[in-house]
Amino acid sequence: YSFFSLYANVDGFDYREADVPLSERPEIDRWILSVLHTLIIKVKKEMQDYDPTRAGRLIEQFVNDDLSNWYVRLNRKRFWGKEMDSDKLNAYQTLYSSLMTVAKLVAPFAPFYADRLYHDLGGKMESVHLESYPVADTEAIDAELEARMDIAQKITSMTLALRRKVNIKVRQPLAQLMIPAIDDKQKQRICAVKDLIKNEVNVK
Repeated sequence: YSFFSLYANVDGFDYREADVPLSERPEIDRWILSVLHTLIIKVKKEMQDYDPTRAGRLIEQFVNDDLSNWYVRLNRKRFWGKEMDSDKLNAYQTLYSSLMTVAKLVAPFAPFYADRLYHDLGGKMESVHLESYPVADTEAIDAELEARMDIAQKITSMTLALRRKVNIKVRQPLAQLMIPAIDDKQKQRICAVKDLIKNEVNVK
């Protein structure tokens, strides 16, 4: 939220523009929104099974791993441009939707913080607790895209851990990275995200 508010205040973004259709958004935006709507389904299931601890941890994992450490970190430069072009608008709308949905999802767990986040984001109701709980849009869920990005995250995390283990800094390029694939399906998924992996771990 701190990152979002910093740039949104500079650019005067207040979500006046119509929603950009999902099909016209970049893959990284479609991915985080897919994960978000999958999260809604998982959180509701855990809540219906009377397991709020697992539900809360799912939200925590999404915010920390997917939204903060992956989506925001990979998309910082999209918010830096001077003009509000379509790519920048996509990034703003995607991050705003993610934050607003998180505010509603986390309301039963952290009621006062959720209300503050909701109002800081410009929520229209008197309180987040008067809003309906989020409902997943199954049309926004792309399981294959989620699987590809999950592989990219895991490979990146393991490679960076190996770099730390042998004390090779990320700024020092590696000649190659060899990844064993268990089958053709996994190989296809790795190849689909290879450029992203190479950039993240600095491999030639």
